[in-house]
Amino acid sequence: MRFLHHIQQDLKLFIYLHVIIMIFRWSFIAIYSGQLSDANMHDVWLTFWFGLRISLKTAAAFTAVSLVFATIPVSFLKKWPGDRIRLIWGSISTAVLSFLFMVRIPYYRVFHQSYNIMLFNGMKDDKTAIWQTMVSQYQLWPRLAGCIILAAILVYLWYRFSQTKTWTPKKNVRLVVCVIVLFLPVFGIFCRFGGAFNSDSGVPWEDAGQTRSHLLNEAILDDGQALYRAYKTYQRAYSKAQRKISPQELKDAIRTLGGNPNAKTIDEAFLHKASGSPLKTPPKDVVLVVGENYALWPLLPQYQDLGLCLSGEKLAKGGASTYQFLAAGNGTITSLNGLFTGLPYVGLAPNYIQNPDGAYGMGIGMLMKKMGYKTVFWYGGLSSWQDIKAFTLREGFDEFHCSDEMPPQDEGTWGVPDGELFNAIQKYMAKDTGKTFHMIMTTTNHPPFAYNVDAYGFPRKEVTEKLPKTIPTDKATIDQLGHIWYADNVLGKFIDDVSDKDPSALFVVTGDHAERFNFATDVSLPELSGIPCFFYGDGVTPNMLPPEAAGSHLQIIPTLAEFILPQGAEYEALLPPLTRSQQAFNYRLVINKGSMMEEKNMHDMSYEKYITAARTIAIWRILKGNAIP
Repeated sequence: MRFLHHIQQDLKLFIYLHVIIMIFRWSFIAIYSGQLSDANMHDVWLTFWFGLRISLKTAAAFTAVSLVFATIPVSFLKKWPGDRIRLIWGSISTAVLSFLFMVRIPYYRVFHQSYNIMLFNGMKDDKTAIWQTMVSQYQLWPRLAGCIILAAILVYLWYRFSQTKTWTPKKNVRLVVCVIVLFLPVFGIFCRFGGAFNSDSGVPWEDAGQTRSHLLNEAILDDGQALYRAYKTYQRAYSKAQRKISPQELKDAIRTLGGNPNAKTIDEAFLHKASGSPLKTPPKDVVLVVGENYALWPLLPQYQDLGLCLSGEKLAKGGASTYQFLAAGNGTITSLNGLFTGLPYVGLAPNYIQNPDGAYGMGIGMLMKKMGYKTVFWYGGLSSWQDIKAFTLREGFDEFHCSDEMPPQDEGTWGVPDGELFNAIQKYMAKDTGKTFHMIMTTTNHPPFAYNVDAYGFPRKEVTEKLPKTIPTDKATIDQLGHIWYADNVLGKFIDDVSDKDPSALFVVTGDHAERFNFATDVSLPELSGIPCFFYGDGVTPNMLPPEAAGSHLQIIPTLAEFILPQGAEYEALLPPLTRSQQAFNYRLVINKGSMMEEKNMHDMSYEKYITAARTIAIWRILKGNAIP
């Protein structure tokens, strides 16, 4: 009889948690309902159906703890406090789900996804800056208060629901118990596969994208399943990086990428000869600006009326550029790692791994150093972030400068305003007489978007009046648009000022990543994930890059070599320059035959082999060093 009572209490917990999850799901959809313009009732029905099924997994996982630690022990131990354990566990489960739901709302706004791999990337980020961003930009304290109130209400309701009477059969008790015991594993399997008895007919998180709406696809995954996705994605990336690679596999990979498998080192295997600089004058200063969240979308025709990136438009008209371009990684540090090492992202963190053979020869710091330039890295944030100072100095940079050296600012969290950073760089340039490569990582266009951009001249009213339906009209979004405008505006002034003083200067401008703007509706993949790449300066013309040019951060490195070095000069690079590239890949996306898509949706096996080979070389180079056995 004790077993019957407690198994019914477990069933109550299962039902209660499942109902809460469904309520949270529809609340999330309601909050972001402005993004449902392309969805129809069939999509909504699919969201309800697949969400209902996949959440069986989450509710069952929480309930299994009660079954194991309350129901089973109390069935054999009369004095075991099963009801108390279940009540406490149910309260904890309810509070956890409430917390995850409250966090999910701002998380989706930032990353355009519910919980994903960025959770793990953020663990090594600047904790102080993250904390300040949470407090100032995402209303930590009001949200925490709301979470506590929500959890308290739901815990109370759970308490009242748990106190309802259970059913007691008047006869055939043993038969009922036997049936339930036999049914339990069947029900467990049913929940495990999301309302099915095998993976083929179930609802795994990988197949949750069942609708045309990105929002609804994200809503299908409840917070428990989204966390599981984040963990599995990270685990898979890391496990791929840890796989065993034979010397022969390494040589085959080098051969696939057009390298020399008989070379002594990987760097030597990818030694190339420059075709000859098309520039009239060798540049004294080479400046690479990696703009924080400098995304492609404001430069596209449908958004140009907003006037957010007039400087970018000027660079496109007056220089060589491509809009078919991908960030090397899924965030700032993973993209910088690609530039510093010249290697694709493979789930490893070179900034925290001491390379056994010294600096990466194919990285941008070493390239510019070998080309005779003093190398200087400028970062708008703190030197402690992601061990950035130590990493840059061991990867071919002679100097490192950051906000630690600049006057403290009242605004912002992640560093100094871009304008102040550019001013510091110009002061340095005024005293510098030699050939110098400046690599600049900006920080302004980053949450909490706290700068007073109106004071800098942001035309808030004009921009707001021109907003297309794809962009929300709330103040927070307009503030973010103001930061996009400000970052581009001061970038343009910086380039103009430096060009006036050094007409030979060569500029490269790109973004560290995109995917941080929360559109009101579903948009195309280039709008969401694309970044631009500009080459600008004296002698740089649009025809220096073919119209079909496509690439990623890694290909800036050989392109600079081809633009600067004389004919026959040697340089090292894993991937081809943009002058000879019509395809691109990063950690998740590919550009193939003029289209951007997720790699998993690409059917070009030849290019897939090429991508795998590049990643194989990267894993070996990071973990085992430069030598080819």
